[in-house]
Amino acid sequence: MKMEEIPTLPQDIIIEILIRLPLKTLLKFRSVSKSWLSLLSDTQFHKTHINISMNNPKFTDYTLAAVSTVSGLGKICHVYTISSVNSSVIVSKHGCPSKTLSLSAWILGSCNGLICLTTDSFNLMVLNPCTGKFNVFPNLNIEYEVGDGGVHIRYGFGYDAYAEDYKVVKMFSFPRIDDEGRHVNMVSVYSLKGSSWSSIQGFDSGHVNGNVGVFANGVLHWEGCYDYVSGGVSLEIVTLDLATERYGRIALPRYEGGGIRWTLGESRGRLVACCNYESNKADMWVMKEYGVETTWTKLVTISSPDDGRVNISPLFVSENGDEVLVKLGTEVTLYNSRNASFKRIVDYVSGDFLQVQVATYLESLASPHV
Repeated sequence: MKMEEIPTLPQDIIIEILIRLPLKTLLKFRSVSKSWLSLLSDTQFHKTHINISMNNPKFTDYTLAAVSTVSGLGKICHVYTISSVNSSVIVSKHGCPSKTLSLSAWILGSCNGLICLTTDSFNLMVLNPCTGKFNVFPNLNIEYEVGDGGVHIRYGFGYDAYAEDYKVVKMFSFPRIDDEGRHVNMVSVYSLKGSSWSSIQGFDSGHVNGNVGVFANGVLHWEGCYDYVSGGVSLEIVTLDLATERYGRIALPRYEGGGIRWTLGESRGRLVACCNYESNKADMWVMKEYGVETTWTKLVTISSPDDGRVNISPLFVSENGDEVLVKLGTEVTLYNSRNASFKRIVDYVSGDFLQVQVATYLESLASPHV
């Protein structure tokens, strides 16, 4: 008896189905056949899957990575999955944290499922914690004369969609002796596609406060860039477009008087800014339409539960904005604006914390080798 042939779907239909599946399923499907492995390794498939994931608010493949340095215990890594269920944020421990991430000394940013970080050997690494693939390359060191004000090092990591290239930015910021409050910034960019560092035009500014730039809409953002104007301080965001290598500025939302400290974040592709006041409260804002300063919209006002002043940094915002995941000092906490409650998320081991770095990222198949 002749066996019936199993019907085969057209390739375009298979692709349309696969790009809408969660990452954990796609990881298993890589072993189905060589043709599926080739498809799931294609960079165009990766980009399409990421775009669909970011535009689907019910997609659950957001992940939180936290790396902490604990006195006497070295570096430890925590990886958690962030899920959006009925417009609420559910955070659960990731089943398979990457051992590679525990080697890091500092997280320098995240983009398209990739994390950029330093390593103990003073190299830089771009890592996909989901696939375990990573790319290690030398950090940039330059010779310079350090004045009385020293030098401040700033980093950034993002994706140049025009060149289809992931880039790492390193900024050397020197205080100007002849102009108090002003800095000269020397900037270099590492191209993963070109496997090399190159210098780009630098810029003068006030103090760039953010150690790590936040990537959104093809642009890196550093908070707390200020100038001394007419005896006062002008707060703003300094930006670098990775495609054009042009600098820009974005005005921050209106804020109350008093001592403040701004922190930046990105959630679901949108820029988020948090204004920390001396009064132990913080206003969190989201830019609804990128580049349009009038679309800054206040999400919530948070009162810190701690007696001492700590900065609140935004990590993730739920679909309806009622819940926000924040870094509160060295703690990762979920704040519920409906009842003004805090829920501690990351369960660190006991010890004296020296530093804690966190990053949220959308899980993907993106390769760190361009």
